[in-house]
Amino acid sequence: MSTNGTLERMARVLEAAPAATVEDSWERKLEAGLRAAQQVEQERDMAAKALAECRVELRGLNAEHNALRIAFARAQGEVESYRYDRDVAIAKRAAADVLIEAVLTLLAKHRATTLANELDAARVGAHDDTVTSPLPKDQPT
Repeated sequence: MSTNGTLERMARVLEAAPAATVEDSWERKLEAGLRAAQQVEQERDMAAKALAECRVELRGLNAEHNALRIAFARAQGEVESYRYDRDVAIAKRAAADVLIEAVLTLLAKHRATTLANELDAARVGAHDDTVTSPLPKDQPT
């Protein structure tokens, strides 16, 4: 059984008590013992109060810790969601880049063909007298 240092504290208090005279030694010892018991009880009460305060603080800290864990898990879930959204957006952009590049290539080929045809038609029209101007003849050129 643990006495939590009670016997040691009582022994210190008894040693610190003034030496009793022979005629009243039992009274002095009794007073010193009572003082030691009161001091030990007071220390015990203070320690119990401190322990109760520590337990209250521990409960508060545990509640705060649990709330932070929940908030962290929620934030981690949001981060994972944002990462997924980002990955999907990157994949869509890559597909759009490929599609745009293909369209630009087709347009460039078509434009080159169209420009070449227009140039050929213009050359032929310049040498061919049958090609008429798009402007009416009564308007000056």
